[in-house]
Amino acid sequence: MIRAVVRFSVQRYPPLFYLVVISLWGVSLDGMFQVLDGQGLKLSLDLLHVALSIFGVGYFMRIVDELRDYDYDRIHNPDRGLAKGDVSFQDLYVALSVCAVLLLGTNLAVSWVRALILLGIMGHSLLLWWLEKHSAAYQRSMFLMIGIAILLHVGHGLYVWVAHAERTGRPLNPAGLIAVLGLMFLYLHWEVMRKTAWPGTTKPGVKLYSDEVGSVASSLIAFAMVAGAAGLYLGLTRPWRAETLSQATAWFFLLPVVLGVLNLVLFFKTRSPRSRSGRLAAMSYFSFLLAMLGHSVAEAARTTWLGR
Repeated sequence: MIRAVVRFSVQRYPPLFYLVVISLWGVSLDGMFQVLDGQGLKLSLDLLHVALSIFGVGYFMRIVDELRDYDYDRIHNPDRGLAKGDVSFQDLYVALSVCAVLLLGTNLAVSWVRALILLGIMGHSLLLWWLEKHSAAYQRSMFLMIGIAILLHVGHGLYVWVAHAERTGRPLNPAGLIAVLGLMFLYLHWEVMRKTAWPGTTKPGVKLYSDEVGSVASSLIAFAMVAGAAGLYLGLTRPWRAETLSQATAWFFLLPVVLGVLNLVLFFKTRSPRSRSGRLAAMSYFSFLLAMLGHSVAEAARTTWLGR
């Protein structure tokens, strides 16, 4: 069973890749919370614990996704672990249980609030599985699916927000919710754009957002999300009022919008396949995270220099 779960994990949740991505996500968001507090990025062992906890709950969600998508994967993704038979339902049930115990145990030792948020994320993930099996309305609409599933992403942001406040001893900063909302928009840009295509360019049976509203509307919705994310972060950082170079680095939040425009132009001009649209949307996502990280590091350097 252990070997089967390890093979599944390496295939469906490559640990090195996701540790890097999730650490970047968590550190960048925490850095922005520090900026909103008038500081800049500060690394700590507690922040490492936060990143590992998000990695762990992401693994929990991946297992639930595999269980939830079993019937769909048997037709469209037969090479995936569960559909192929490399791992069993029982194996994944045990992995879910062990993951949940470790997450809740290590977080209860630090904060019952953090543990409660993680419990909510895991519970919501299981709710999505139940809806997939029992709700016809949920199964029909991709937009309804993502409208409910996005709460998982919000939960991750709230977890980092609460952990940041506990670590710094400051009260929860309401502006942090705008930062979380911006990242939610950013995720929606990637999610919608990678599942938007022109009619006749994808395999039959593949679920797409463009099937519901059309290719044009779906791509414009995706672009509105990345533009909205940039707008929220520019509103938080106000680089047009910058008095120092470090504060002006917030203008880099426009780079994902530029990539979004390029993505949209290629999508309309060349009717590019959704694989390329998805890659460009992913580039927008990562460039935004790097802009967050760069800005928070620049602000940390500025505040350190002023402190001297």
